Amino acid sequence: MEMSEGHNKTIVIDGDVHSSALAVLEVRDDIDLVKVPLEDAAALAEAVSGANGILARSARITPELIASANGLQIVSRHGVGYDRVNIEALSARKIPLAVTGTANSPSVAEHAMMFMLACAKRLRPTDQRTRNGDFLKARQELGRVELLEKKVLIIGFGRIGKIVARRCQGFDMQVLACDPFIDQQTIRDAGVTPVENFRDVLREVDYLTIHVPLNDETENLIDVEELALLKSTAILVNCARGGIINEDALYDVLKNEKIFGAGIDVFAIEPTPGDHPLFTLDNVLVNPHAAASAMECLERMGVQAAQNILDAFDGKLDPGMVVNQEVL
Repeated sequence: MEMSEGHNKTIVIDGDVHSSALAVLEVRDDIDLVKVPLEDAAALAEAVSGANGILARSARITPELIASANGLQIVSRHGVGYDRVNIEALSARKIPLAVTGTANSPSVAEHAMMFMLACAKRLRPTDQRTRNGDFLKARQELGRVELLEKKVLIIGFGRIGKIVARRCQGFDMQVLACDPFIDQQTIRDAGVTPVENFRDVLREVDYLTIHVPLNDETENLIDVEELALLKSTAILVNCARGGIINEDALYDVLKNEKIFGAGIDVFAIEPTPGDHPLFTLDNVLVNPHAAASAMECLERMGVQAAQNILDAFDGKLDPGMVVNQEVL
């Protein structure tokens, strides 16, 4: 595996990125690229020893990996989640962790809305019954609900949550949001009702959509107790991270029809085994962590992730893209 020569900088890319992202990097004659297969930890470990930058898709950036990269200057995530990156080890070396800002926000927000609509209209069983020739039963026997004037609670009012709020307002929904890190007036200014403790309103919401990172505070944020508060007509959506919802508890309430349905894009274990209990239920829609996989979104994320690395090399990295800003 070739590494950089002379004064060139080496960027290790974990998996495939959009051709536009490669174009951003390849136009520079002072950059060498090393591509490793997605989820190939051994190849990544070998490559990073000579890396100055890592463009990380799904790789685990461990303390050991960071320690082996003596010349590492930046890790740039192809996305906004960073639960697979050891921030403490990066910060100890004064290495910034960059994310792609709002690049994936519209796509993830659209995905959340898709789940709300598909669950409300019972899209999965309707499609299956229609294909099976049960045309009249598919039309008449499956209860469907609307979004109009329904109450939606958004947990997390960051880049994605704000867009979800606007999309929900477009459907004339009553929008509530809970985010302790956002000023309450900012939420009000967006035409949204702020909620201090989300558990206080779970009994009254029709839709609950999750848009927070996975960390010690949010792991199993939606657990047995929270799910028990939801009404039987409630729809739950998670396009954030697996592990925020207790999947065993979610399976129980869906199987026993204690809530109306769920749309789940992310799982505690990924890739997720095909025998996952949730996959057996008709009232849940599942996707393979694909909310940010629209073609336009992949291009935006790839380009921004690549540009973050070049900006770091050139001493002009946008602080707004940096997670561990204390290293700047």
